[in-house]
Amino acid sequence: MKFRTYILGITSIIWTGYLTGYAQGDGPRSNLLAPVGVWGLNPKYLNLDQNLAPAGNILVEGARFKIDVFPITLFHTFGIGNRYARVLAMVNPGSGSAKIDPENNLPGFPSEVVPEINFSGFSDGFVAFEIGLLNANALTLEEFSQNKPEVSLLGQLRLWYSGSYDSEKLANLGTNRFAIEVRSSLLIPLHKELSDKATWIELVPKIQMFTDNNDPARSSRANKTEQKPLFWLESHLSHNFSKKLWGSVDLGYQVGGETIVDGNKDGNQINYLGGGLSLGYQFLPYLSAYTSYGQNLFSNSNAETTMLRLNLVFTYMNLNK
Repeated sequence: MKFRTYILGITSIIWTGYLTGYAQGDGPRSNLLAPVGVWGLNPKYLNLDQNLAPAGNILVEGARFKIDVFPITLFHTFGIGNRYARVLAMVNPGSGSAKIDPENNLPGFPSEVVPEINFSGFSDGFVAFEIGLLNANALTLEEFSQNKPEVSLLGQLRLWYSGSYDSEKLANLGTNRFAIEVRSSLLIPLHKELSDKATWIELVPKIQMFTDNNDPARSSRANKTEQKPLFWLESHLSHNFSKKLWGSVDLGYQVGGETIVDGNKDGNQINYLGGGLSLGYQFLPYLSAYTSYGQNLFSNSNAETTMLRLNLVFTYMNLNK
């Protein structure tokens, strides 16, 4: 029992970053493999200061959004044949405010808008299915503990649904549309054994495709808002300094996502590189946590964002089987 608890603890420390929103990415170690039969709950706090709309995928130059959200993700790992798989679901309550320069002709806001708008409710959430494509077998806890790390490839399909939305309001946490996200995760170990000195590279390319918003929050000035696909490349280099302490360097590049209103392009394509640092700690075999800070490093689209993330992961596995 002590051995099994130890191995589950090692699993927890390499698998602590779960899912947030569009612009912030999933976070370090959110894509690494785990044994089958793990249930988990991932509550998180996210503080954002940005000129991206609350969901993080629409650039609104001349606006400033300050957002506090509390994403909560439930996940479960299992096997389909001999392939590793997991399902995930996330809800995202929160609140925020928007400060807008009324002299700017902003996408989504009429010129007579008041200087500050407050909003609350739920930001967009998702359901997802992931499956192993290469070197990602469905392993029991004992098999996982004896398995040497290999370069692995996963594929995931994620459906984002709208959070709270009212077209009579000028700013909302939700987007009043669906988004389909197709992604893969390339996991590269820089260590030979599953140990407390593990070092990982995670490369996660993804593309998000959006349905139309047929009831835009633009008073009566627009009938439909479209958005072009948004491409992401998220990457993390993480290392265990000890059995309980780890750190990560995080980078993310985002391009695309221009909005089109009644056939007219808004000229607000996103094109920026963001980066940050994360530090994590395993408090108990079933409880781990990390904190991250990130901001934009380069942008030729005037996108700006700063992020503070606090993350907890609770895991459970029946060790008596």
